[in-house]
Amino acid sequence: MSNPRQLQILVVDDDVDIANSLAEIFEMEGHLVTTANSGRDAIRACEQKNFDITFMDIAMPGQNGVESFFEIRKIKPRARVYMMTGYSVEELVQQAIAHGALGVLHKPVDVRQVLSLLAA
Repeated sequence: MSNPRQLQILVVDDDVDIANSLAEIFEMEGHLVTTANSGRDAIRACEQKNFDITFMDIAMPGQNGVESFFEIRKIKPRARVYMMTGYSVEELVQQAIAHGALGVLHKPVDVRQVLSLLAA
């Protein structure tokens, strides 16, 4: 079944397996997916392409997801980003929400929940 609204999605996670699993799910739904495995790579991807939605891991080595999100927002002020975390990083989460992140998904991410966000 083809998706009437094909989205450009960016998935950012330093865990390659998680990034690829999420990308596969989105692709099966008919979306176009780019993966990045660091905050730097995510920022570069956003400089090169417009994404309809981004799913960004918070806890990454080097530049964390919230810092990367802030930089992406400077490049793309209207970027739609959901933060993802497997840890309790409440302070970082609150910073991201305060600066316009759409929400936080806790890992392991619930596939049905994520797909319902795309429809929103």
